Amino acid sequence: MPPDAERAADELEPALTGEAAIEPAAPAAAPSLVLPAELAWAVYFLFIPLGVAAMAHANMGLVPAAALPFALNAIAPQVSYGVWYVVFQVGLIAILCAVRRTLDWRYLISFAVCAVGGALIDFNGAWMNDLFPVDSLGLSCLRFAVGFAIVAVTVYFCTRCQLPVMPIDTFPRDLCAAIDHPYARVKVWFDVITLLVTCAIGLVGGGALFGINVGTVVSALLMGRSVGFIQCIMDKRVAYRKHLPL
Repeated sequence: MPPDAERAADELEPALTGEAAIEPAAPAAAPSLVLPAELAWAVYFLFIPLGVAAMAHANMGLVPAAALPFALNAIAPQVSYGVWYVVFQVGLIAILCAVRRTLDWRYLISFAVCAVGGALIDFNGAWMNDLFPVDSLGLSCLRFAVGFAIVAVTVYFCTRCQLPVMPIDTFPRDLCAAIDHPYARVKVWFDVITLLVTCAIGLVGGGALFGINVGTVVSALLMGRSVGFIQCIMDKRVAYRKHLPL
C-alpha cells in the first residue's frame, strides 16, 4: 500500500472502530498566587494563641494536646501547667526523632516558639476574661466555634510555612511526612490518642476528667478533617516559597 494510503487508513481506523484518539493528560494548573512562607508562619504564630485562648475561654474543653498537660498539672500541682506543657512537648519531639532517626536542630527553635506562644495564650486569656465574661451556653458555643475556626486556619498555615513551629504542631506535620500518610489522618489519630491518654491520666491519678468536655471530643474528631479540607481548597490557589534558611 502506498504511504499516502497507509496514512489515510490509520486516520480512518479509529472512526471505524468507534475508538477515540487518546491524548496526553493536561498538566495540573499551578497555583495562581505565591506567598512568602514567612508570612504563613507569622499568621500562625500570632493567631494560634488567640484561637487556643478563645477555646479555653469558652470553658467547653481544651484541645487534646493542651488537655494532657492540664491533667498532669491537676494531679501534680506542684509543677506548673507551663512546665508540664514543655515536658509534654519534649516527649513529642523525642518520639519524632526516634521515628525519623535524626535530630533536627530546628526543633530547638520550636521550643523558643512554644515559650513565647504560651505567654501569648496567657495574655489573650487575661483580656478575654476581663472583656468578655462567659454568661450563657450560647456565648460559650460561639466562642468555641470562633476559636476552633481560628485554630483550624492557623494550623493550615503551620503545615505550609516550612519553618519551625510549636512542637505540638511540629509533631503531626513532620510525622505525616516521615510515615508518608495524609496530614488529616495523622492529626486525627494524634488527637484521639492524646485524648485517650488524658482520660487515663485523669481517671487513674485523680478520679476525674481534667480539661475534658464536649469541645475536646469535637476537636479530636473534626480538627484534622477541617485542616485537610482547608488544604484541599487553598492548595489549588496558593503556594508558599521560603526565603529564610531555616
